[in-house]
Amino acid sequence: MSQHFTQDQHPDGHKNWNCPDCGAEPGKPHSEGCDIEICSVCGTQKLSCSCNGHDRLFARWTGFWPGAAEAAMCGRDLNWLYTNGMYKALFIKPKG
Repeated sequence: MSQHFTQDQHPDGHKNWNCPDCGAEPGKPHSEGCDIEICSVCGTQKLSCSCNGHDRLFARWTGFWPGAAEAAMCGRDLNWLYTNGMYKALFIKPKG
């Protein structure tokens, strides 16, 4: 299982680091089959969904675990982000 680190906890001390599963650099799309990529249609793990219309660039690796920076800015943890449905506002690409 992949570990996720906050910016301050990253073992190499980098602020932006490559995806721990597929190695994507910050700003680049995840590789096919990446365990960390989030679906831009439904907001869940891309590996386990079958949505059509996924935008790989919208779901690109940012250098941070998906949702970790946003949850921290709200003073919350990732569990809060998902249990309250807030992940949908972050990971689902707006239409049009």
